[in-house]
Order: sequence, then C-alpha cells, then structure tokens
Amino acid sequence: NIGSFTYDGIETGGERVTTEIEETLQALEEQGEKVTKISIIGYSLGGLVARYCVGLLHSRGWFDKLQPVNFTTFATPHIGIRTPLLGWHNRIWNIAGARTLSMSGRQLFMIDNFRNTGRPLLSILADENSAFISGLQAFKNRSLYANIINDRSVAFYTSYIACHNPFVDMHNLKINYLPGCAPVILDPADPVSRQTSPTSLNERLAGNARTFYKRLPFFFFVVVFVPIGTILFLINSVVQNVQ
Repeated sequence: NIGSFTYDGIETGGERVTTEIEETLQALEEQGEKVTKISIIGYSLGGLVARYCVGLLHSRGWFDKLQPVNFTTFATPHIGIRTPLLGWHNRIWNIAGARTLSMSGRQLFMIDNFRNTGRPLLSILADENSAFISGLQAFKNRSLYANIINDRSVAFYTSYIACHNPFVDMHNLKINYLPGCAPVILDPADPVSRQTSPTSLNERLAGNARTFYKRLPFFFFVVVFVPIGTILFLINSVVQNVQ
C-alpha cells in the first residue's frame, strides 16, 4: 500500500495486506516454518486497513489455525476525519477533503456507499454483527494509541474513540506518565489530574510565548509553501481520482 496505492480505499488496501499475509504464511510453511501466533499493528490509515484485514482473515478461517495475540493501532481515525465543529473553514475541510483524496477520502469522510449497502465502510467495520468485530474479539489484547497534542489530521476524539477530550486546555492539568515512559506515554489508569495550584498569569503568558515561537516555522511554512503545495496536491488529486 505504498505511494499512491494509499488512495485506493480501505477495502482494497485490506485485501492487499491479507493476500500478502496468506502468501507469506504459505511460503513459510513450504520452508518448514510453522506459524502459530499472529499480531497486527496499524498506523494512521493503516489501522483501518488492518481492521478490514482482520475481518477477512477471520472469515477465511485463519484464526482457527493461528492464535491472534495483539491488535494495536497508532493515531488511526477509527470514526473518520470528518470534523463535527462549526464554521466555514470546518465546512470547507469536510467538503474538499472528502472529494480530493479519492476513494480513501470518501471513506474517511463517510460519504461512501460501501458495496451498495447504503452505509459507509466505517459503519460496516463497527457493526457488532460483522466479521470485522468478531475478528477483533478473537485477539487476546486490543490497544489503541492517540496523540493528545500536535496532531491536526487525526484528532484525539477519533483515534481514541472518545466523546470527551480532557486535553483541550493543558494549562491546569497535571500529566501523569506511565513509569519509565515519560514524556511520551500517559498512564492509562490515571492519565491526568488537576493541578494542585492554578497556573499563574505570568506562567501562562510565558507558556503562550514559548508556543508562539515554536509555531513560527509552521507559520512560515504556511505562507511560503502551502500555495505551491496546494496546487501540486490538487493536480495529484485529479490523477488519483482518474486512476
């Protein structure tokens, strides 16, 4: 699924991965290697591809031969990338994004009609009566990781499958890291707590100043490169939709 193949849709990508797994298992068996366990990891869109792949493997009986151990996704838009926020810029995002990313974009923004079911593919993946959910249930461990800051493409609510985002205002939060994993992974049992003392005005101003200076390269990028990049992206979008 490298390169432009990522535009081809979640189910096409999932079928490719499934075929690769089956061919690899067959090749290993011919070499005398007996595989007994399987774990699957997906990053970003690859997490949705992996969920589709799991449904195919399960429906084809592979989990009767292999023990599914770990299923893990990182920054995967499990409920799509359509923003629920109001405003003209969010409306442009929902309309333009869904129509410039080929089949994968239509599926991520949930405007597709998957195989004439009248439902988007992400709805099918989440159907409790589907092979996709039955396949996930077969795994011993199921884990998902979500970014709480700096991820504009795959927001916390979709990658963590959450109705509430406690990380919108970080100033008055105490972040609790998993022992040995600071400052990257939060403790899932106790991720955040209230600051014992409110952040002072000076501290907040200093923090805002640091944030501004950190964002200067991004602002420069927006002003200089985005106009050029947008033109190239739209040209590529036309090509991918035609393909």
